[in-house]
Amino acid sequence: MADDEITTARRALGRHLAQLRKGANLTQQGLARLVQYGRSSVANTETGRQHPEREFWARCDTALHTGGVLAQEYDRTAKRAQRKQPQSTAVLSKTPDRPQPTGGTGSTEGGEDVSALWETEECINARRLALKSGTDDDARLSYLEGEVHRAIADNERLPSAVLLARMRPLRAYVDQLMNRRQHPRQRARLYTLAAHLSGLLGAVALDLGAFRVAHAYAAEAFDLADTAQQHDVRAWARATQSLIAYYTGDHHDALAYAQDGLRHSGSGPHTIRLTINGKARALAHLGDRYGVDEAVNHSFIMLAEQPHGTTVSTSLALGPYCHPRTAANAATAYLVLNCGKNVTAHLSGAIDAFDAAELRGPQALSRLDLATAYLHHADPDPEQAAELALNALALTADHRYESVNQRTHQFLTSAKPFAAIPQIRHIAEQLATRAHRSRRAPPALPFAT
Repeated sequence: MADDEITTARRALGRHLAQLRKGANLTQQGLARLVQYGRSSVANTETGRQHPEREFWARCDTALHTGGVLAQEYDRTAKRAQRKQPQSTAVLSKTPDRPQPTGGTGSTEGGEDVSALWETEECINARRLALKSGTDDDARLSYLEGEVHRAIADNERLPSAVLLARMRPLRAYVDQLMNRRQHPRQRARLYTLAAHLSGLLGAVALDLGAFRVAHAYAAEAFDLADTAQQHDVRAWARATQSLIAYYTGDHHDALAYAQDGLRHSGSGPHTIRLTINGKARALAHLGDRYGVDEAVNHSFIMLAEQPHGTTVSTSLALGPYCHPRTAANAATAYLVLNCGKNVTAHLSGAIDAFDAAELRGPQALSRLDLATAYLHHADPDPEQAAELALNALALTADHRYESVNQRTHQFLTSAKPFAAIPQIRHIAEQLATRAHRSRRAPPALPFAT
């Protein structure tokens, strides 16, 4: 092979490297960091001005998940260059004590070379290394898992628009990673991350009143969880679908999703959430008092078997529901059934716990439930009820919670006999202002404002 042919082959190898790097959405600096070479080395190699040794190409194969094609091309170029050397050099380069292969994989008995039928050993080993290596993907996945846990912890603390701005780029980043090759174990983690992010986005879309988008995200979350074949993730996704169906008025769907989630959860961490948040509240709207009692009692029995913790769980928690959260959901179910005493009993300690945790959604919702229960008492107290409802709206003044808007509307429906009280009318005005601010048609209020 002439010298200019060797140079041409090396330049072609450099161009191939550049194509693979760009296909993986990596900069020269990014690839240099992965293969632990300088950026100038990568740049000069891609343009043919530098000709690194085989180790460089093997590292590039590993970083780019090529299955060893670059190292294989390097080997072919090196062999052709070696054949161009003088015969004396080729003879001196041999190790005389080492027997040369006769037959086997290199030739037939007639001396015909059949090595072209096989991949090189280096190519096979490089592919093995690509399968086993994953330190960079592990780092990316650990980063994403930390961001998901942080978003779940911040849910109900930060405004929904803030969470949306944080999570949408993460979901796009996960999509980029899903277009690459990973070890099966890492692939399962990636699908789990995608499921959690889609579920979170579905819950945020619900808060912002984008119901169709919320349903779509939640359905995607379950499909991803199903692909990951993770029972707990399936159960979590079903609980999220049940939540969205509940607030869009599809109570039969809310119950169906909750029951299917329970089938996946077994005795897992989401069983309490599916039972109290999904099943009990849906059954209340379907008028099944016996079913509500059974679900509530079963939830508290399961709660007693959990290790007692001081942390208040969020609505989308990846772990078990806490006592205040379970009690607040039981109160909501009994409020639908007009069982005021059960509401106040369950909320007696839950509100203090939510206040201490500064969870804006639960703080507001539990106050609105208690306010509505005061209106249902034999001796109603509309002034105290109005004070609680106004406090709930003040807590969520900087947030957009569809659940709070719906619960406020339910409170106003119960407060219709007290429409002349100024505080009650002020609540109706605030709700109408919120509906206007969110650019949605205001809900039908129980009386004119």
